[in-house]
Amino acid sequence: MKLLLGQFVVIFIIWLGLLSFYQDMNQASQFIFYLVTSWLLLLVVLIMKTWFKGKKETNQK
Repeated sequence: MKLLLGQFVVIFIIWLGLLSFYQDMNQASQFIFYLVTSWLLLLVVLIMKTWFKGKKETNQK
């Protein structure tokens, strides 16, 4: 879980930096922005999945 959260923080900081220059981006830069956004959303899903799985295991014990 720590690895996922750490990666989320780093990617989120990169995403904020890209977002601040979105108006100045060309097509290739926007494609990279969309890839980073997709990775960020995937990390959110994986974090939620891991958190719910851990919570479920804790409740069963």
